[in-house]
Amino acid sequence: MHNKKQTGISIETILIVSLIAGIAIGAVIGMKLSEDEISNLIKTSFLTYKENRIESFLLFFVSSASFVTAIFLMGFCAVFQPLEVLLVALKGLELGFIARCVYADENVLSKLLIFLPFSVITSGILILQARDSVSMSMGYFSISITTENRLGMANEFREYIFRFFIYLLSCAVVSALGCLMLSVMNTHGLF
Repeated sequence: MHNKKQTGISIETILIVSLIAGIAIGAVIGMKLSEDEISNLIKTSFLTYKENRIESFLLFFVSSASFVTAIFLMGFCAVFQPLEVLLVALKGLELGFIARCVYADENVLSKLLIFLPFSVITSGILILQARDSVSMSMGYFSISITTENRLGMANEFREYIFRFFIYLLSCAVVSALGCLMLSVMNTHGLF
């Protein structure tokens, strides 16, 4: 028998391409924004220093954790795989808009020092959660179309929830670091 190598595209590749496509589209659409619209987007993003550190933290945290939570919940539906990929693209769209705003701002370097690490790390967390979510959705889908009784699904379910909490904790840590970095840069007059 001849062994054939599988040449399928991995879900991670699809998710990364989806994110990059979203970033590109967001940046292109963002080029059509006026200076006032750009200024308003920057003011409402996590890149704006707030005197209240809790408010700053929440801006960072909501920016990352909301997408991670939405994709986590989609993992419980057997047919949400395309929507999970689409949600990653929407996160990319948001990042593309913010990247465009960063490059239009007069304080580009300072904002890049906050934006790039936060965006890269939180996008990685989102892709990991999306990969787990697609896998969980596929598990539910396979159960729904077969007569197989999967007793092991309880263990998968428990691990899925545990990893979600790890991803949320990671979002919180990255958000706290981003908030701290923003505060330090503001203190030194770099922001």
